[in-house]
Amino acid sequence: MNLNFLFIQFIGLLAGLFLVFSYFRSDTNKILSFHIISGVLDFFHYFLLGAFSGAFIFLLEGVRDYLYYKTDKDKYIFVVSGIVYIFLSVFQVKIWLDFLPIFASLIDGFSLTFSKKYVTVGACVSYLIWVIYDIYVLSFSGIIIDGFIAVSNMYMLLFFKDHSKVIRGRRIRFNK
Repeated sequence: MNLNFLFIQFIGLLAGLFLVFSYFRSDTNKILSFHIISGVLDFFHYFLLGAFSGAFIFLLEGVRDYLYYKTDKDKYIFVVSGIVYIFLSVFQVKIWLDFLPIFASLIDGFSLTFSKKYVTVGACVSYLIWVIYDIYVLSFSGIIIDGFIAVSNMYMLLFFKDHSKVIRGRRIRFNK
């Protein structure tokens, strides 16, 4: 492995750490800022790996999630982002594995329009799809982080029947 490849993996690891640490923030603005930093780093990580489908999905997800946060028009935003993803797939997809980030993002975006239980289920499926894509593009840091998040969400589904999460000693409800 050369130094450039290790540096690219380090960028991916940093992006993953910002994403994981965002889940421990109790303030929505801090969560959003951590997600933005993570998304920018992930864009560079996948772009430098030559995984352009994954890179551009992170740009689109950043815009989509920001609009979800700022408005209450979740279903409309999902439909518009779905159209943009289809447009992206026409220009970015070279083989069927390039569809994986688009498919994962559609699942993630769709689940965000429902209750938090569905968000958790959507996250499980979405992050497992990202793990497959990470294997394809040799994102070792992505395999570790996305796998960890997928397993964490599965754990929450299995052992937190009320679908709430403990953040800094406070129980947060997962209902809209």
